Amino acid sequence: MQKITIVVPTYWTWPIDVKGKEENSIFDHPTPLNLEGTLARTLESFKKINYPDFDVLVITASTNIEIVDKVEEKVQGIIDNFKDDLTINHFSYSKLKLLRERLLELGHHKILEEINLENYNNIRNLQLIIPYINNSDLVVGIDDDEIITDSDYLYKAVEYIGKDYQGELVAGVAGYYLDKEGNHRLKVEGQERFKNLFDKKIYLMDATYNMLDNREGRLVKSPIVFGGNMVIPRSTIEKVSFDPYNTRGEDIDYLINAKMEGLHFFLDKELNIVHLPPEYDNAHNSINLSKLKQDILRFVYEKEKIEQVEKYDDLNNIDIEELMPYPGSFFADEVFADAEDKLKRALSDENNPEKEAQEFIVYAQERAKKLAPKYFEFRLLWKDMIKDIKDDQKLRDIIS
Repeated sequence: MQKITIVVPTYWTWPIDVKGKEENSIFDHPTPLNLEGTLARTLESFKKINYPDFDVLVITASTNIEIVDKVEEKVQGIIDNFKDDLTINHFSYSKLKLLRERLLELGHHKILEEINLENYNNIRNLQLIIPYINNSDLVVGIDDDEIITDSDYLYKAVEYIGKDYQGELVAGVAGYYLDKEGNHRLKVEGQERFKNLFDKKIYLMDATYNMLDNREGRLVKSPIVFGGNMVIPRSTIEKVSFDPYNTRGEDIDYLINAKMEGLHFFLDKELNIVHLPPEYDNAHNSINLSKLKQDILRFVYEKEKIEQVEKYDDLNNIDIEELMPYPGSFFADEVFADAEDKLKRALSDENNPEKEAQEFIVYAQERAKKLAPKYFEFRLLWKDMIKDIKDDQKLRDIIS
């Protein structure tokens, strides 16, 4: 029986009535400190899981360093309510400090800059590191606004992982997000008519779901994965990290990083969770300029990284056709022009000059050229670190 750790990252911010406070880290819908949020609902859903050997790890992050103690205390209070029903552990800033100190003692000072709780990618890497130290065989990522309704979910999570399927090793598995009506399609009408990639992003995502749905079989090789419903085995953790230098879409980026290492993710059509975004999340109802800019940075960076991989003899080149229609469409050359056009329109809505859009695209390209080589350095630092943390008792004591 494989030991599984379900990891739930949870993100918190200032109370709703506290205005004008800076947010050092940008997360999609962090929970205000004066609300209970959705974490308890997620943990409650784990009680029905029918699997004998699993534990739960909650990783807590804050949008601002000033409130980390209050955030950690708040989340610990929520977790304490489940101690009698779940084997559950909590990792946040106090343990992060000790983890970093031990990694420094082990000689891994070069990687320490990216061992933090400041962005999605580095939090996802901690999502791999902590269970790995604790000898878990599998990490299952579940977000704190989701619930598991299938009591056999974990049996399905382990069913194919690490086995040969149609001539290839299943190095990772993901499943769909279902809404409260049980749908996984986004169903936005009319986007197929648009020419700009950024205007038809959701259409391209739905086209990808349609392609996967029409492929025969329960398990299909996939160009997309979902970070809140993602299964990663120990053997893949040893070879593949999340990329600290990407801005959004860390889950699909992980799939691409795995492909570079010759490893492939599959979509399991029966491995579903239910996604229930919090009521205080209104970001999806309007164009969010910050998210648009992060998307542009993401796709420009990913395009550059895919092109640079050819320089490394120990890595596999990426076939863009395997990533079509999403995200592969965003790695075509027209992504630059489309990004500038979309950004110009978004900026004009806010009465900002068009020149800012041109400057931002140039910045995105320069940033990508500078940071992509850093990822290829980071992947080696990751592999060296993994070797040392495998059997380190001090680290186990820290995270327990």
